[in-house]
Amino acid sequence: MFGVVKSISRGAKRIQLTAKQGHHFYKGTGSGAMGRHTKNGGYKVDWNKVRTFVVPDLEGFSLAPYVSRKTPFASKK
Repeated sequence: MFGVVKSISRGAKRIQLTAKQGHHFYKGTGSGAMGRHTKNGGYKVDWNKVRTFVVPDLEGFSLAPYVSRKTPFASKK
């Protein structure tokens, strides 16, 4: 009875779950697997699972990502 009451209050927390909480729980990073582990301790990349980003043609585009229009150009040394 005492262990049941103790576990109910412990499991009823309404806070963010971190990787250090939980019994044998691995939260992970949500990155997904890009291959598989080999029997010799290596890692074999499956290139069909690797993410590729398609960037549109930005020729003549006036804005740059995360850069203000007021930022001065850096001089080349």
